[in-house]
Amino acid sequence: MANKEKLPEEDINLPYYHGALMNQDADQLLVNDGDYMIVMKMNPEINKMQLFLAVCLKKGIRRFEIKRTPTTAKFANKSAPNIGKLVDSLKSDIVDVKGERVILKRAIPKGKFQLMHKDVDFKKKLGSGAYGTVYRGRLTKSNQKIAVKKLDTEGNDEEMLAEMMKEARVMQLYDHPNIVKFYGYILDDIPYLLVLEYCNGGSVEDRLVERGAKLTTQTRITYTYHAACGIDYLHKKKCIHRDIAARNCLIHKEIVKIADFGMCRNTSVYKVDLNKPTNIRWLAPEVWEIGETRANTDIYAFAVMMWEFFEIPYDTPYSAWKGYVVKQKTRGGYRLPTPKGMPPEMEKIMQECWHVDPSQRPTATELKEKLEEAIAKGESSATTGLEKSKSQTSTKQQN
Repeated sequence: MANKEKLPEEDINLPYYHGALMNQDADQLLVNDGDYMIVMKMNPEINKMQLFLAVCLKKGIRRFEIKRTPTTAKFANKSAPNIGKLVDSLKSDIVDVKGERVILKRAIPKGKFQLMHKDVDFKKKLGSGAYGTVYRGRLTKSNQKIAVKKLDTEGNDEEMLAEMMKEARVMQLYDHPNIVKFYGYILDDIPYLLVLEYCNGGSVEDRLVERGAKLTTQTRITYTYHAACGIDYLHKKKCIHRDIAARNCLIHKEIVKIADFGMCRNTSVYKVDLNKPTNIRWLAPEVWEIGETRANTDIYAFAVMMWEFFEIPYDTPYSAWKGYVVKQKTRGGYRLPTPKGMPPEMEKIMQECWHVDPSQRPTATELKEKLEEAIAKGESSATTGLEKSKSQTSTKQQN
């Protein structure tokens, strides 16, 4: 099977065919003696997809290649017209391979997040991400609108697939109104895909650019609060996002949702390679010293995002500076000037979030509570102002 060739439908449709599922994901499913599945892997040396029988044996998990031609499937001394019939023959007749008895007992079916290409239709290209292209599409069974992130590789880039699967692993753990919903991943054939909730309002960054001064202060506060709710949920799940920014917040029916989990890690502390910082303008300065990201580094990034939310017209943080200047200045204590339209209570929260001492920054829960107070204060001020206006109008009418 050459790289460009499609796998036979009869193989892809097998319930225990998992496509390019990575070893670490497969190993979590193959737990008992005799558990098995079919997987595929690109061999860059010969530029071909190879099929493997992955099976849990007494000595551990083994992966045996299955030789597949358009008319036959071969394994050891067994041969059959297709993989399904080959597996059936292996279940009824134990095979010895290099001194190990291969016994197939239980087929491991696809999980609820393992979709197939036939489950989605592509509609329109929306843009490009860190490692792929994003499209609007639909789920064929429910006709539901979705976003599909396509991995820009012909199956021969293991690192890009690994990055995609890191995102898939963390996203399938979460379900919250302020987190972009995860529907599944598709590995049955190339291209590899992530299937996500479609957000009809685009990114907050795009909204800030398009609407400019027309976007009200109250809407900006609401967007900030929604994002804080999403971050609070993630942090309670012991997850750090590591890429909080206006570009990574999407809007659906005026609800802001945290998106882009490519850098997200399901851990409370994550060591970073300081030679590869990708978000310097949002990066907490202490990371350059300790080489670690934590929940409070997310909070620092949130402060920079708050600045983005209120800067009119929208601008990239420290847009006039090169990355190395941002690094130097922020490590020296410099912070962005407060946007002119930012209310004092929001300014106070922002300054607390990018405090030079990480331990002095609020937790995500405290941040959410502070924003709730700010919203209540804003509504109270608006009500008071309205009542005052009514009173003044009434007095003028009486006079």
